[in-house]
Amino acid sequence: MRRVVRVVVGFALALLAVGGFLWFVGPASVLRELSRADPVVLGSGFLAVVGAFYCWSEALRRLLASVGQDVRGPRYRAAFMSGEFLKQVIPMGHSGGPVFVSYAVSRETDAPYEEALAAATVVEFVNIGSSVALAVVGLCVLLATGTATDGPVFVALVVGLVIAVGFLLSTALLVHYRRALVERFVLRLAAAGRATVGRASARARTGLAGDRIEATFETYYAAFDRALGDRGEVWRAAAVSLAGWALFLVPMYTSFLAIGEPVPYALVILVIPVLSLVNVVPLPGGLGGFEVALAGVVVALVGVDLPAATAGVFLYRLSNYWFVVLLGGLASLAMSVRLAEPPSPLGPTEGGLTEPK
Repeated sequence: MRRVVRVVVGFALALLAVGGFLWFVGPASVLRELSRADPVVLGSGFLAVVGAFYCWSEALRRLLASVGQDVRGPRYRAAFMSGEFLKQVIPMGHSGGPVFVSYAVSRETDAPYEEALAAATVVEFVNIGSSVALAVVGLCVLLATGTATDGPVFVALVVGLVIAVGFLLSTALLVHYRRALVERFVLRLAAAGRATVGRASARARTGLAGDRIEATFETYYAAFDRALGDRGEVWRAAAVSLAGWALFLVPMYTSFLAIGEPVPYALVILVIPVLSLVNVVPLPGGLGGFEVALAGVVVALVGVDLPAATAGVFLYRLSNYWFVVLLGGLASLAMSVRLAEPPSPLGPTEGGLTEPK
């Protein structure tokens, strides 16, 4: 129930932020721009989003298959989208994305929770790496063509990209080569949780027990190593993930094209990954802050006026966020996955999510 309340409050604050931005720009001028949208061009972006999530679910399916967990079919795809729904609607949900996806997949298939979590973690790193790779390609194209490369906003994007690359590499090295350090850090977090939340919740106290955390780490890293063991499959998953990101960025291009204000695709593949990685707004999907930042970048780098930039961003978010929430919500209803159920990243919930179905 507490998680549901947080989601409701988060959405209320996010919608207030979006409404405030729309009021600042001018609703009439934005609606005028929206009325010019070509529905066929706009619709192609929605199809691209469906293709993107199919690719990302396929990347996870391949890694699970490499560790002996054969998951496939509509039920698996729906379970994957259920996890994405949780990731999109819970404030700061992207930080726990692998937990939500692996929970939903393990609940609806025969894949054990720890193995699903390990594979989902690898896919998360692969997805971030793919987005950063595309951003680097976009940066190189922009520099080679001299397009939209002037001013402090472009410099800030480049700095953000450098920070993202450094964070990705350092995190990957830490998780893979400094496991004892990671485990000590998590154990300290668990101890703090027992001393605070654990005082009021016997379930939290049990779930954050030191021996349980250690056992979870042992099982998790064993599955993590198996998921990384087939390097060929990891590279194939990376290729599928890269295709997913290329498709996921299409709606940004088609949304602006639909209102007659085309944005260079090279700029799209630079801007979206960087803003997604550095977005720290603690609201569902980064609502409010992401729209303002993206509209500002488009105005500064492309020269589109603010009402047109706002209209394009709203159309983009309709396909890349609200459409995803709709698909994931329908999948969650069909799969009986609920907001209040997913476990802490520190370990599975009581009841044994690792039990086969």
